[in-house]
Amino acid sequence: MNGKSEGAVYRAEKLDACIKCSACTAECPVARINPLFPGPKAAGPDAERLRLEGIYFDAKALALCSNCKTCEITCPSSVNITELIMEARRKAILSGANKKSKRYRLRALVLGRAEYLGILGTVLAPVTNFVLRKKAVRVLMEKAIGIGRNAPLPDYHRRFALNTHTDAKTKQVVYFPGCYSAYNDAVTARAVVKVLEHNGFSVLTPSFHCCGVPLQSNDQFSQAEANALYNLRLLVPYLEQGIPVVASCPSCTLSLKQEYPHYGGPGAELIAARTYDLFEFLWHLYENGELRLGFRPSSQIVAYHAPCHLKAQSIGTPVVRLLRLIPGLQVKDLDSGCCGLSGSYGFKEENYALGMEIGKPLFGKIKSGLEKADFSEVITECGTCNIQIAHGSRAKVQHPVWYFMKAYGLA
Repeated sequence: MNGKSEGAVYRAEKLDACIKCSACTAECPVARINPLFPGPKAAGPDAERLRLEGIYFDAKALALCSNCKTCEITCPSSVNITELIMEARRKAILSGANKKSKRYRLRALVLGRAEYLGILGTVLAPVTNFVLRKKAVRVLMEKAIGIGRNAPLPDYHRRFALNTHTDAKTKQVVYFPGCYSAYNDAVTARAVVKVLEHNGFSVLTPSFHCCGVPLQSNDQFSQAEANALYNLRLLVPYLEQGIPVVASCPSCTLSLKQEYPHYGGPGAELIAARTYDLFEFLWHLYENGELRLGFRPSSQIVAYHAPCHLKAQSIGTPVVRLLRLIPGLQVKDLDSGCCGLSGSYGFKEENYALGMEIGKPLFGKIKSGLEKADFSEVITECGTCNIQIAHGSRAKVQHPVWYFMKAYGLA
């Protein structure tokens, strides 16, 4: 049985597990504010039962799902609801039932090919950033391809340098930086490498392609699969040696853990068990007595936002546990749901206002906390959460790895 057949059986088993409790719809951030979206239960398990009988759901409604995974986090039966929705979208595209305009297809190419956009954007990063900040350019982008004029597009910086050679005498780890760290925040990617090296690891970074999440979110399912199979081929030699794979972006980690095993091919059976969120990996080191401690004290109080795709990994919030090992540092978990950007979802003209409304409770809590001096800044692992929170609350937002850089005296 190939990977796709196994995936179909897996989805059927999970479909039968749905008990129609509607907890997913009650917690869905999109259904809460958008009456046009019927909710994850209706678009997922309910509609899938109809699809199995040849009755198809409106494909336009399926596109309203932001793929934030909140429904799956909430589901008491562990039904992979967004997987059902994304698979239905894929079939609609392949069958031609959901034909897209040229404008939509062009936007999908721009937002889905984050990797290629990053390569272009980093060639002359200052010029790219200058142009993208111009109001006239943003208005033109909105009219031409439907990228919202007010959406918080990230800046580009010098590209993260890849490393394919390590010292064979040291412990090794493979680092999957993801598109955001590679092209928009390479300084944080370098900080991740420094923290891993400080803990005795030689860090390998092969020339990966995008993990595939932006491609799936923009209906480019074949290219997402091609990227996954390419990345798996790169990873096979390391996976077979038992070398762990670490990612600092929750969406990349989730894709490697949950999506890649379904594609089949070499490495697919090993990838999930040997992939770790950065702080999940560091926490394992701590539990095994292998994490370097001796942290410098801190007097700061920071607010933490847990990205949706981190929650979907069912590993808790290891970064909060780790940060509380730093003497004097206080961490307040905001626990306010989705930021509303959901990868490329909130960049789209028709979704920008919806995304801001989804993130409103989070933004309000941050603004209130800053006004009361309850904390000084916000931390989150997700790059797009970072830019959305900064956009919606005007707060300073950082990746948590910087607190380990300071505590280790590496900054």
